[in-house]
Amino acid sequence: MAIITISRTCGSLGDELASYISSKLGCELITRQYALDNFFGELSEGTVARLNESAKFFVGNIPGKEMTFRDKLVNEIRMKAASSDNLVILGLGGCVILKGYPKAVHVRVTAAESTRIAATGSLYGIATDEAREVVAIGDRKHKKFVTTVFGADLTSPDLYDITVNTDRMSVEEAGTSVVELARRHDLRSKMSDSTKKNRSSDHQRREIVFKNPNEEEFARILDMYNIEWMYEPKTFPVEWDAEGNVTSALSPDFFLPKFNLYLELTTMDQKYVTRKNKKVRLVRELYPGTNVRIVYKKDFTDLASRLEQFGSAGDYDHD
Repeated sequence: MAIITISRTCGSLGDELASYISSKLGCELITRQYALDNFFGELSEGTVARLNESAKFFVGNIPGKEMTFRDKLVNEIRMKAASSDNLVILGLGGCVILKGYPKAVHVRVTAAESTRIAATGSLYGIATDEAREVVAIGDRKHKKFVTTVFGADLTSPDLYDITVNTDRMSVEEAGTSVVELARRHDLRSKMSDSTKKNRSSDHQRREIVFKNPNEEEFARILDMYNIEWMYEPKTFPVEWDAEGNVTSALSPDFFLPKFNLYLELTTMDQKYVTRKNKKVRLVRELYPGTNVRIVYKKDFTDLASRLEQFGSAGDYDHD
């Protein structure tokens, strides 16, 4: 589904959130300890101690190899991301290493200082002043690691897709939100990949503004039946002139991800939609595997009711 990187402030429940998400997705959780145990070969206790002591040792060479710990870490995480459907990376500068990676969702977990101090004090059984110092040291070390190893600012907003504040949110609530974001991101990424392959136009970032009341009505019907939808996510060119300019295209009104189905709505009688039928036929011919159909207003509710009965795209006849 997605690669999720999690950066956190000390005491913000970022570690717990990472564990919850990896468990929910049934995937590996890459932590600092995991990296030390699996990415660099067998390391002496002294080497491990130095790596844990200061970030500057990550820019030095791995003993006996002509590669730095940093470069090996980057290579391993990128290979893991490329070969995994689901993966959670906690810390390690994952948001920097995979910045711009299409499958990645980057999460920053934070909370008010008072919340983090209270959580840290409870976790370690220490007084408030001691907990405050632990939080301050943890924040400094997190930030220094990314600055020293990657030359980046861990607190920079452009590194993240979403910031989660756990002041009033449980680990389960935050985890469910992140997983849903990852699922939708994965869907959008797959549609974007499809767009590049079949030369259609991607409109997924566009604000939803229905063109007429019938589309808004149909959206409400889909919501009533708990059917996920996307509004005009892409355009399919279907005709070109002699110079290669697009002269005709179809932008189906709705896409239903669960059924891999595009729907074009019309309030006209069937005998008056010859042009629209031609466009639908051309989309099917020019973009193999694209399921698209015309829906008449009288069929709105009937179609939604039928779709609601099925659990997967394979159960529904798109023809």
